[in-house]
Amino acid sequence: MGLFDFFKSKPPARASLEQLSYNIAYQVLPHYVFRQAAQLFDIVEKADENSHYLFYHIACKSQEIPSLQEEALQYRWHQFELDADHNLLVLAYPQAAPVDLTGKSLEEVKQSVGTWVLAPHFSGVVRNKTNQHIRYYVLGQTSMGGGTVLREIDDMGTNANLGAGPEPTLDAFVELMRQRLCGQASVS
Repeated sequence: MGLFDFFKSKPPARASLEQLSYNIAYQVLPHYVFRQAAQLFDIVEKADENSHYLFYHIACKSQEIPSLQEEALQYRWHQFELDADHNLLVLAYPQAAPVDLTGKSLEEVKQSVGTWVLAPHFSGVVRNKTNQHIRYYVLGQTSMGGGTVLREIDDMGTNANLGAGPEPTLDAFVELMRQRLCGQASVS
């Protein structure tokens, strides 16, 4: 080690895959969902292999860390028709390490902050084909009991907890999106 090596900048610490997924779900993707929705749907509908992990690469770039191919390949887009008027894009995130803080004291939780991330399982973008109205949802981990929580992020960045979600499977998430759509139609 040279005399001036101490002053050299150190490379940034590598964010966990859970943290990168969290950044995509709550920071990167909402920007595209609400400001560039048409382009987002175009990118995903092309079914180009690169579209699956584009947002992973963006998250890595924002953290100034290199993308890793083996991580990038774990992100997958899926497309669904919810009904005649709505379609759904779902980004499936890599399997996250389980988090369960049940039974931990407040002190234990405070001491462990930064060692865990409540990672997302899926992000869902619901688009009304007629008026192009967008709704954006995230199904993520909960901190207690190992369940899931459904959140909705709006175009102003408000992150609303909608309560307990289903098991973290693609089929269960898509069914929940259909149910929410039916529930909103009956309220309107």
